[in-house]
Amino acid sequence: MKSIFPAMAALSILSGCLSAADNDRLGAQLAATDARIPGCIDAAGITGQYRVRTEFLGHGAGAIVLRTVQSGQNVTDGQAAQATSCINA
Repeated sequence: MKSIFPAMAALSILSGCLSAADNDRLGAQLAATDARIPGCIDAAGITGQYRVRTEFLGHGAGAIVLRTVQSGQNVTDGQAAQATSCINA
């Protein structure tokens, strides 16, 4: 029973390192999509206020960030689709 505890401790430390790496990767994805948002909003012809929703698809090493521009008062469905496609390209 005593030999299980060191193995469990090593696994928990390793999983913490993987989580930190995953967080760094997701943070880089967020920064990259954030940098594209203004240009994509302009390219879609959106003026005024707009809303961008963030979703995380999956978890761990396979997780990805998806940004979605929502249609609304200043944004048509077509503009939202065009901007969303541009941001996530």
